[in-house]
Amino acid sequence: MKLVSIYEHMEKGASKVPVGQNCKIIFRHSIRGKIESGVGREVALTDEGIELCKSFGRNLQYDIGYVASSTCLRNIQTCENILLGKAQNRNIVKAPNEMEYPQTKDIFLSDKVFKELKFNNQEIIFKLKKEGLEGFNSIQESAKIMLDYMFSNGNLENTVDLYCTHDFQMAILYAYLFDFASTRRSIENNKWPMMLEGMILWGEKNHFWCSWRNEIREFVNT
Repeated sequence: MKLVSIYEHMEKGASKVPVGQNCKIIFRHSIRGKIESGVGREVALTDEGIELCKSFGRNLQYDIGYVASSTCLRNIQTCENILLGKAQNRNIVKAPNEMEYPQTKDIFLSDKVFKELKFNNQEIIFKLKKEGLEGFNSIQESAKIMLDYMFSNGNLENTVDLYCTHDFQMAILYAYLFDFASTRRSIENNKWPMMLEGMILWGEKNHFWCSWRNEIREFVNT
């Protein structure tokens, strides 16, 4: 599959998808305005962010199949403008449990931890990877929620399924699939997931490949 991205590694990864095979892209939303505090659910995309989405959609070789998103405004806008660029009409499925809160076991306790750690997402991911945190699912449990959802929807040949999430959830997959945050040095030496940056996956739930930042890994679950 061919695509055009501001991240060269996504173009290279897409080129490895076998011809005609369905693939999935899970990605962080596009460029947004500044968040003053908390998660900023109603913070919108910038004009640049909107244009990048349209360009991304316009240059997708495959038709878009299934589309799922966080319920935050910027994520919905990201999906809408990718579809607009591709000139396709698709229902955008709002999937808060999978695209926003896969890490949440008890929202009261997890929100308390976020606030106590001053929304330091890198530190939270590190602690989740090391020993876990009260109110949170483990990295493995959280990643499995996302992956199971992705491979349970779409799957039509010659289509790409899109899943729009946030940096924290991308970091969960990064930690689970590519060993990010195993050490503090790993966090320091690797860029945090960027806006409109994504992983490309193909295969089936129990046997799939994932491309991320010029590395492709094969996963077999028995």
